[in-house]
Amino acid sequence: MKACVCNGQLSVLVNGSPMEQVNISRGLKHGYPLAPFLFLLVEEGLSALSQRAVSLGFFKGFHVNAEVSVSLLQYANDTLFIGEASVENLWSMKAIL
Repeated sequence: MKACVCNGQLSVLVNGSPMEQVNISRGLKHGYPLAPFLFLLVEEGLSALSQRAVSLGFFKGFHVNAEVSVSLLQYANDTLFIGEASVENLWSMKAIL
């Protein structure tokens, strides 16, 4: 896994001509087949941390009614933290991220 993420070379086209190759040391190359799976692993971790923060009372979500509270919405590659406008929630989000 480390070799997939940390090794590679890229070249940029300038006026249609490739420039000198540059070694990349971080990140995934565009179109890499494992990228969606790595993204899902990170999103699952973020979701679990968010749920834990809510269950411990560190993050207070938006109360729809007495029974329903929303704190995190995820769709495709979008993530929304939804909660009360408070400094405590900001600190919780910072700790989670």
